[in-house]
Amino acid sequence: MKKFPKWFEKTYGTPAPADLLEYFTEHPDGLTVEQGSLYTAEDMVAYTEERELGEKGVLYLGTGASLTVLLLRAKDGKVFLVDKTDFQSVDATFRDLGTCKSVMGFF
Repeated sequence: MKKFPKWFEKTYGTPAPADLLEYFTEHPDGLTVEQGSLYTAEDMVAYTEERELGEKGVLYLGTGASLTVLLLRAKDGKVFLVDKTDFQSVDATFRDLGTCKSVMGFF
């Protein structure tokens, strides 16, 4: 987690959202509930880099239920629930990670 804030700022040109850093402190091993999973910092970096999402300004946060993926848009911290096979197909949008966690039951 210590390297994540520097990686985020280098990749996106903006500081990591406070609620994301708070999530890593509260759940260093990630978090899984019936509605999906939020990954560890290391896994988020790996999945983001593997899919070259940094260039598109989004961070791969984890998975939702039913073949969906959670992405965080770096420039404003919005979270999108998208189709796993087509990231352009948005099923839901959340104002920030805190709202996403609350609505989806991540506690």
